[in-house]
Amino acid sequence: MTRRRLDPPGQGERGCARRQVAAPVGGSNRLLTAAEVADYLGVPVKTIYARWQDWGLTACRVGRHLRFRQRHVEDWLDRQEH
Repeated sequence: MTRRRLDPPGQGERGCARRQVAAPVGGSNRLLTAAEVADYLGVPVKTIYARWQDWGLTACRVGRHLRFRQRHVEDWLDRQEH
């Protein structure tokens, strides 16, 4: 039985609302809730929902909820420091 990769080369995350080029290979594919991202960044959850697109964060819709890949949040945060 062949194992499926989480991120096939060149396809990124299908079904995700993206405002940037596909993320580089590597990092954590763990999906974070808006509350977890807000806690990590030290901002209110309301701010995440209001600003994630303006900030250029990549999010996936899971039903009516937003989920953020941990590596995308960390990459975004690294870009803010430079």
